[in-house]
Amino acid sequence: MPTKPTGRPRGRPPGSKNKPKNIEQFVAQASADPIPVPPRPPKKAPRGPWANKTPEERKALSAKLIAARKGNHNSTHTKGRPSHLTDAQWSAVLAVAALDAKRIIKKMKDAGQLPDDPRAALALEAAVKHLKASDNPKDVAALGRLILDFTKAKPAQKIDHTVRTHEDFLDELADDTP
Repeated sequence: MPTKPTGRPRGRPPGSKNKPKNIEQFVAQASADPIPVPPRPPKKAPRGPWANKTPEERKALSAKLIAARKGNHNSTHTKGRPSHLTDAQWSAVLAVAALDAKRIIKKMKDAGQLPDDPRAALALEAAVKHLKASDNPKDVAALGRLILDFTKAKPAQKIDHTVRTHEDFLDELADDTP
């Protein structure tokens, strides 16, 4: 019956059967078939992305890397645009949202819910436009709250307080007695 594995290797390691056993055998084997030395590249030879490029291509690549490092690259991504939409699709979404916003603002104006300040009305129109164009739930919630805060009055808490004086209480007691 075999013993349990203890984590220590038993016997000779794999591949060591045909290796030289002493220094003389090692020197004889090494001199018989030496390991070839890899060729050295010429001094000052370009390495990496520069290796097989002409000087003009190297200059263009250098300018491109510098521009990328400094952040002066012309990005195809428009800020605020969802990544799954192209610029043309995003501009179409914004156009539809602008039309919806104008329609909603007109209805609010007819209902008398817009603020008197024209700048506030413009800001509210921009908020409605972004609300219609956004698909981020956090943005939708924040913009909806902003619009409701400035257009709808918050409901007042209605509390009925009936103040009873001690005379009223005594009158009620007097009416209950026969």
